Amino acid sequence: MIKLKATALIRSISPVIEIPSRSGGQSFLKRELVLDDSWIKDGNTHENFVLIEFTGDKMAQLDAFAPGQRVNVEAYVSGREYQGKVFNTIKGSTIELYQTQQPAPPTGQYPQAPGGYPQQPQQPQYPQAP
Repeated sequence: MIKLKATALIRSISPVIEIPSRSGGQSFLKRELVLDDSWIKDGNTHENFVLIEFTGDKMAQLDAFAPGQRVNVEAYVSGREYQGKVFNTIKGSTIELYQTQQPAPPTGQYPQAPGGYPQQPQQPQYPQAP
């Protein structure tokens, strides 16, 4: 399987979908997350919707999210051949709310000054007291 990471807006989240077993066994349960990664170029909207399936205990993760939120999703892509055609499935692993990265705080180190001398922080100059 191929692992992927995606960041996009949530278009929709389905309720639990039950798919009956052909052999009379336990039904297959899943929820579908549809991400919207559409873009606009030259005044034209290019729609791009990606469906990711969440199954088993991973379905409950979707309860905390709603359409319109930007999320980070980790998923696995698997494929199979059937009657000469290849079909892909994207299975969700984790989902979290997207957060912009904050700049790293200063480390207290100063860059090396020319001539090999260490850079010293500038000290304010105060007039001498009378």
